[in-house]
Amino acid sequence: MRLAVAAVLALLAGCAPPGTIKAYEGSARSSDEVGTVLTEMLSDTFIITNNEIVAVDGVRYEKGGYRAELLPGVHRIGLTGTLRVSRQVRVQHCTFDLNADAGCTYRPSIPSYPRDALDQPADAQWRVTRVMTVIAECRDTSYALQLPIDCSGRP
Repeated sequence: MRLAVAAVLALLAGCAPPGTIKAYEGSARSSDEVGTVLTEMLSDTFIITNNEIVAVDGVRYEKGGYRAELLPGVHRIGLTGTLRVSRQVRVQHCTFDLNADAGCTYRPSIPSYPRDALDQPADAQWRVTRVMTVIAECRDTSYALQLPIDCSGRP
């Protein structure tokens, strides 16, 4: 109940909803004026994958979030992906560029932690570039993008 009240008060004050990164200056804008990037946490019986947005255009957001609102244009998105398999925890740091359109929501399919890196120590240094699918959902259309994403074991 308190969270719902806080969310309503934040919206009335012109702030972004809780857990949302507002990656632009000034007052909150409507969903028709911004592009939105959404990530998520996935949980299975033995595996938890948590992909949080932690940076936009070089600005770090310490708390991170699963939703970032951006002005239209090209943006560099930084993610931290945590993989938990039983007691093993692995973290990858990924970045990709996205040309966001106003009124569109983007759902990136973050690549999983590299299999060969799982066999290395948790602090091992590695880097890969892959192609990632991003689903774009706009007011009048939906489509898929293929974008390069750079991931590494260290930020």
